[in-house]
Amino acid sequence: MRVLGVLRVVAIAGLGLALGVATAGASDHSGTVVSVDATAGTLVIGELGPWQVREGKTLITERTITVAPSTRFVAVRRSREAGPSGWIGELVELPLDPWAVRQGDFVTVRAGRADRGLLAEKVTVTAGYE
Repeated sequence: MRVLGVLRVVAIAGLGLALGVATAGASDHSGTVVSVDATAGTLVIGELGPWQVREGKTLITERTITVAPSTRFVAVRRSREAGPSGWIGELVELPLDPWAVRQGDFVTVRAGRADRGLLAEKVTVTAGYE
């Protein structure tokens, strides 16, 4: 039951991101947080995609993403009252303290290319903050 709930949140969050305005050169990466290192300023997420299977096991691509002081952190949850569009139960973003992200959280990271890899512009947590 919990898996279905997470999948539903992921599908809705993905749709919301697809409808959003894309930042030039930025890409979205979604997955489960593997590790958080606030001292080094990095998040490592395990991303399922493109879908690959080797020896009967799904391959997970680990992505290390650098977090800058300008990176925005938000949590997404369903509104209990009418949200911005007037619909009760719509997904709304709530500010999240930087580095409140924990191992095991499901996130979508909007990231641009930097000299040393991916640089996070926005980290959206879609599970774990009820």
